[in-house]
Amino acid sequence: MAGHEMRPENVLPRGTLPSSPPDEGASTPSPTAAATAPTKKLAERAPAFYQRRKKRGNEICQILLRMGAVKPDDVRKGLRLQEEQGGQIGRILVKMGACDDAAIARALLEQLRIQHAHGAFNASIAARENPAVVGLKVACRPRLTTLMLATSDVVAILMAGALAQLVNVIAGGGLRADGILIMVPAVVLCLIGFSMQSLYAAMAMSPPDELKTTTSTITFVFAGGGVITALTQRSDFILPYGMIISCWLASITLVPIIRALLRAKLAKKPWWGHPVVVLGAGQTGRMLVRILRDQPERGLKPVMILDDDRSKHGTLCANLKEDAIIVRSTTMATTGLVGDELRAQAEELLSRPSHEATDSAPNAPPARPRGMFAEVEGVPVVGDFALAPVLAERLGIQYAILAMPGVSSQKLLELTERVGGVFSHLLLIPDLLGFASLGVPAKDVGGVIGIEVRQQLLLPWPRLAKRIMDVALTSLGGLLILPFLALLALAIRLDSSGPIFYFQERLGRDGTRFRAAKFRSMYGDGEARLRAVLESDPALRAEYEEFHKLTNDPRVTRVGRIVRKYSLDELPQLWNVLTGEMSLVGPRPYLEREIPDMNHRETIILRAPPGVTGLWQVSDRNSTGFAQRVNMDVHYVRNWSPWLDIYILVRTISVVLRGTGV
Repeated sequence: MAGHEMRPENVLPRGTLPSSPPDEGASTPSPTAAATAPTKKLAERAPAFYQRRKKRGNEICQILLRMGAVKPDDVRKGLRLQEEQGGQIGRILVKMGACDDAAIARALLEQLRIQHAHGAFNASIAARENPAVVGLKVACRPRLTTLMLATSDVVAILMAGALAQLVNVIAGGGLRADGILIMVPAVVLCLIGFSMQSLYAAMAMSPPDELKTTTSTITFVFAGGGVITALTQRSDFILPYGMIISCWLASITLVPIIRALLRAKLAKKPWWGHPVVVLGAGQTGRMLVRILRDQPERGLKPVMILDDDRSKHGTLCANLKEDAIIVRSTTMATTGLVGDELRAQAEELLSRPSHEATDSAPNAPPARPRGMFAEVEGVPVVGDFALAPVLAERLGIQYAILAMPGVSSQKLLELTERVGGVFSHLLLIPDLLGFASLGVPAKDVGGVIGIEVRQQLLLPWPRLAKRIMDVALTSLGGLLILPFLALLALAIRLDSSGPIFYFQERLGRDGTRFRAAKFRSMYGDGEARLRAVLESDPALRAEYEEFHKLTNDPRVTRVGRIVRKYSLDELPQLWNVLTGEMSLVGPRPYLEREIPDMNHRETIILRAPPGVTGLWQVSDRNSTGFAQRVNMDVHYVRNWSPWLDIYILVRTISVVLRGTGV
């Protein structure tokens, strides 16, 4: 791009356009922008993994593809570089030689036009109109969020009490009035316990940790109730143990389920959660913003990003001058890049009255600034760290995340002292990406903070617990679904010629080989069909190389498409679980030929037995590449716990019922 210069006033001269914001997130617009359906041409040209993403229609890469300014392969390479190194996708594509500055300028203008046409909120325009808070609005209502969670817990425990009464009535014990009265202290004690265990904290626990914490707290409360019942001298006050156990089982089941349903229903509401400032606009900051935007149920909603690195700011930037916040613009010349008509459109879209008058002409008409904030997933990079205390106080933000793991400990300490005083909660992201993250306790080692990482699957007792759970659940579940398995086998036999079962050699724990069983879902000459399709269609060949599978696989039979859609083809692997070759939950069973693509991470993955289901199966498996699949399996092995297995099993039921398999 042409040279940048800082201007002392909040105005962009005529004949100029905002340069593409030099931060990685500029490629993604504000989430409030309305969706526009991608054209058929885009669907045909875009790489498979990009087609499968949830599109808003105005992402820079989509616009460039529609314009024919870039090739799908270049988009794939550029997005990979952005993921690995951070940075703004437009600049990455220009540096790669995939397109020129003029194409990026036109794409940015088209992005603005789409936002303007749908009346989308524009943080850059709002900042000029209300510079005192940089145009930001905080819609989150933390107290209401906490109240809704507490209410859901009360409802769940009362429902459990009602179910326990029903069980007692069915058993011939009748309705117990004392059972109704005892639910009041049970609810109060559970709420107190949940609060003490941080179940109402701003940032929600991971689902496995929350499941563990709710279960242990409820168990402690009901165990205490059972002891009190046993010690009570009045015979008319003694509750049946069956009723207590029924209420306990119902409570540990309903509390996490109703919490999950509540978050699924309300987490995307603007008022849900707690506002948070992300300090650091680099790769880690971008990753955190994306995670928090994609997972609003975690409770923290990023409002703005701050960074001292000016190269990460856009063509609009806020600065603190004494006690006032001034919004300024950085400009670039556009002569030769766009024509007069496009410049005129840009002026119309970007111009908004400013309340800031120049020092030389205080009574002059309001300036008409141009420029855009850099954005990361729609969250603006508004300026440097000096803004943190002022904006946090004016907007009532109490939480911040310091996402700069690459800086020295001394620098981190300085930043913490510089901005931490205004935030009641400051979360530091250490340079420990890839380590275990679930249930990892912090330890004080003589005044030095330490993090204890346990390799649970290397310990004998956790491995025994996993095996007991596998055998018990598989034996019970296998007996229940045996008639269904027989009907499925008959359908496969009648649909196409060939055996009912398909066996393939896979890698088990410690690299041992075993024959994994599946219901046959392909034709006998499936490999020949696949080879012919891949040789004749480069697009399908690229998809197969990326995902090691095809969305519309020519090898799959009619019944096979159904059993794959609902992941029923893997049910025979329950036999592999009983024989100890697999587990109900674990990493994907890999083929030996896939080892070269695993980037030497097979030594971690093969510590655990492969699973019938796993993190990949309950994630967005249709848009997950092979490398991401490997990362998920590594995460599972490093973070294994019985609660993680239970969480994945529950999620598996939901995935199977929705039919999101392939």
